[in-house]
Parts: sequence; C-alpha cells; structure tokens
Amino acid sequence: MELKFIGTGSIDAFQSSASYLIDKEILIDIPNGSVKKIKQLGENILNIKVIMITHLHGDHFADIPFFMFEKYFKKDKNETKIYCPRGTHDKVKQLFEVIFPEDYDKLIQEINIKFIEFDELKNQELLNNIYVDSIKVEHGNCKPAYGYVIKQGEKSIGFSGDSKMCEAIEHIVSKSNISVLDMSTEIGNDAHMGINNIEEICKEHTEKKIIATHIHDRTREIAKSKNISNLIIPDDGQTINI
Repeated sequence: MELKFIGTGSIDAFQSSASYLIDKEILIDIPNGSVKKIKQLGENILNIKVIMITHLHGDHFADIPFFMFEKYFKKDKNETKIYCPRGTHDKVKQLFEVIFPEDYDKLIQEINIKFIEFDELKNQELLNNIYVDSIKVEHGNCKPAYGYVIKQGEKSIGFSGDSKMCEAIEHIVSKSNISVLDMSTEIGNDAHMGINNIEEICKEHTEKKIIATHIHDRTREIAKSKNISNLIIPDDGQTINI
C-alpha cells in the first residue's frame, strides 16, 4: 500500500491539516483546504473512491462541500463513498446552508456521492480487497470519534484520528504494521496525545513503526530533537510504501 501525507499539521500549524491518501483512492479525513492541497501535490482528486471521516470537527471534514463541487465542475459521475459518523450528512447540509446557500440540492442531483453513516465497521471491504475496522477513540467531548485499521492481505495501517492515550490506541498499534498517531502537543491531555505518550508507545513497540501526525509546530521541533528510532515525523506530501 502507498500512504501519502496530504497534511500532517494541527489546526494552527504551518503544515496543512491532517489527511492521508492510500493508493490514490482512499482518503482519510478531508479537512479545510485539503482539496486544493491534493491537487497541488499532483494527485487527481477524481481518483478518490472512498473517504473515511474520523470525527466531526472542521479540520477533519470541512472540505466535503469543495470535494462535491470538484466532482460537479468536472462532470464526474463516478461514485464516491463517504464512511462517516452518524450525523455527518446533516452537518454537510448545514455547511452548504452557511457557505453555499441553495447549492446542495443542485450538486447532489448531478454527482454520485453516497454517505454511509455507521456505528461500527468490522472487516468492511472498501475496494480492491482493502478492508477496514473502526474503533472508537477518546477525543475530549467529541463523540463519536473513530480510529481505523486499514488492511490489505498481510499489510495494515492504523489511524488514531484525534485521540488521547487510551485502550483503543493500544489496540490500533497492536493490529497494525504502521500506525499514524495523533501527536498534537508536548504533553498529552483529554483530547490529544503528546510526545510523552508517543515515546511510551515507541518504547513498548520497538518492532513497530509509529508515524506522528496532527502536530503543532513547536511539538514537531521538540519531537525531532529526540531522535526516536522507530518514530517517523513526516512532512506534507511525503509518501511511504508499506
């Protein structure tokens, strides 16, 4: 599997908001500005067949209207499935009411978007023998918030989404060859993991590769200075093959 980092930053970081593209067809989160960023990185936005939303904060789903406009302007009739927490479709309609009044009904009739709202995904086939499990993580007062394990054959990539350190994170790491984990702050809190949490995970799982994401600028500098051997701190646009 090819994993491309569309964005690796937190909401206030220099780098774009956290988002990841798998094999050019599966997008994990579609935050503010990600549609333009995907195109700037040389990817064809219309290749995306599946979008996985981790939770309903704007820096994880707010570009859905712009993705819909992209399909509308390019007259793309291919289906895109959006796997998402319950209530996502209504939130998207509300976004349209605020930023593009009266355009939602026009777009939804001309493009092929399917919102799949779920409570749990277990071995759900996304496409091309790629499967996903969801797991609920703990992200402050935001409920539900999900992490994912994406699997293809013997290969698997875990995504924490936004989460504090909790049992779900241990599960994701144990089930994945490589885990992409929230490292927003220096010290973890009720909503996000910190460098201290990631250091502990790296020490406990020396055989695993851990990739930090959703990173504040200062957090990035501090984490890089620690030179943790099995920790990858990627930049926007970086690609890793698994």
